[in-house]
Amino acid sequence: MRTTARSIQMPIGYRFRPTDEEIIIHYLRPKVFSLPLPAPAILHAHHLFLHHPSRLPGDHKEKRYFFCKTSSHRPFSNPAGYWKPVINSEKFILAPGCNHPIGFKKRFVFYQVSDHRRSRTPWILHQFRLLYPLPMKMEEWTVCSIHMSKKHKKSQQIHKKEEESIDDDSIISMKDVFWSSTTRIE
Repeated sequence: MRTTARSIQMPIGYRFRPTDEEIIIHYLRPKVFSLPLPAPAILHAHHLFLHHPSRLPGDHKEKRYFFCKTSSHRPFSNPAGYWKPVINSEKFILAPGCNHPIGFKKRFVFYQVSDHRRSRTPWILHQFRLLYPLPMKMEEWTVCSIHMSKKHKKSQQIHKKEEESIDDDSIISMKDVFWSSTTRIE
């Protein structure tokens, strides 16, 4: 897969966490009309759907954003699995202030395929599109965000905390052993 950058370099302390409206207004609309973008924070991905989400560039702990041409969205599958649209997941994105629809967001879930079995993974993709047909023939772009579901992240955090608490208990017992063996009461 070709991307224009391996990862996005933001200043220390800054995170790229745009709202749905900001993605449509400040990134997708200017991209469609070949206007300058406010920041190079969204990668270009050719054939995004042909790769397993874990193999895409960027930090897997954060949401990753990609520009994709709509022609590259077919098929939604790759050798490791496929992206399945979630039924009734389309949500209109409204312009701030006037509540006029400007785009929509659709949700997909990645299913892994192995030995003719499919299993749902924690990978979620949100696809952002402009709502209205364009007045002239323009390139059709979408923005896709990919991340792991919050449920999966929470279970990983709980597991990590359990491991840390086990390590903490062993450290305390080592301290107790050390102090009891070196301290003499006379």
